[in-house]
Amino acid sequence: MASKRPHSAIHPSRSAQVPAERPAKKQKPSNLSGKTSFKKAHPLNHIKTEVRSLTRLLSNSDLPPKVRIEKERALASAQTELQKEAEADKRGKMIARWHKVRFFDRQKATKRLKRARKAVREEGITAEEREARGREVDECEVDVAYAMYYPLGKAYVALYPSTRKRDGEDEGVSGEAERKGDETMREVIRKCMGASTLDALRHGRLDEYGNEKVRHGDEERQKPPERSRKPERKTAAVDKAPEASDDGSDGGFFE
Repeated sequence: MASKRPHSAIHPSRSAQVPAERPAKKQKPSNLSGKTSFKKAHPLNHIKTEVRSLTRLLSNSDLPPKVRIEKERALASAQTELQKEAEADKRGKMIARWHKVRFFDRQKATKRLKRARKAVREEGITAEEREARGREVDECEVDVAYAMYYPLGKAYVALYPSTRKRDGEDEGVSGEAERKGDETMREVIRKCMGASTLDALRHGRLDEYGNEKVRHGDEERQKPPERSRKPERKTAAVDKAPEASDDGSDGGFFE
C-alpha cells in the first residue's frame, strides 16, 4: 500500500490555489497588559488603596487580637512603602522638570571654567591678578558642581537664569549672564566638595546643611537600652555574696 504524501508536499500546479500561511501574531508581553502593568505604572495608587482598606479593617472593634496585630504590622509596612514611593515619585517629577535647566547651567559653567583656567595660565600678569583669577577658577568649579550635584529631590534654583524681553528691551545685562542661584546651597556644595560627599548630596542622603541624615531606625538603635529586671536580680545576688562568705572578704569585686 502506497504511503500518503505529507501535507506540505503540494503539486506545483496547485501551489497558486493554496493560500499562504499567515505569520503568527506577536503577543504582548505580560508586563504591558492587564492589571500588572497598571500597578507598575501607578504604584502609589495601589499602595494608597491598601492603606485605606487596612485602616477601615482596623476600625472594626470585633477583630481578634491576633488578626489585629497582623493587620497593624501590615499597615505600618504599607505606610513606610507609601512614603518611599511618594519620595521617589516627587524626585522623578523634579528630575523631569529641571533636567533642561540643569543641562544648560552645566554647559555654561563648564565653558566659564575652561576660560578661567586658561586665563590663569596666561603670562605677563601680576601675582595679584593671578590670585584673583585663581579665586574665579574656584568659583567656576563650584558652579559646575552646583549644576551637577544639586539635590535631585528639591526644586532647582537656576544658576544662570535666562532673561526675558519686555517691549523689545532686554532686562538682563549685556554680555554673560550674571551668576545667581541659591547661595546657601552653594556653600553646602563647597563644603561637600571638601568632604567628597557630593554624590550623597545629589541623591538626598544629606540634609540641607550637608550633614548625613539620621534615619528612624538609627535613632532607635542609638537610644540607650532600658534596664531589665535580670541585672537587678544579679546585683542583689552579688550584694548577698559577702554575707555568705566565711572569711568576710568580698572577693575583690569592689576593689
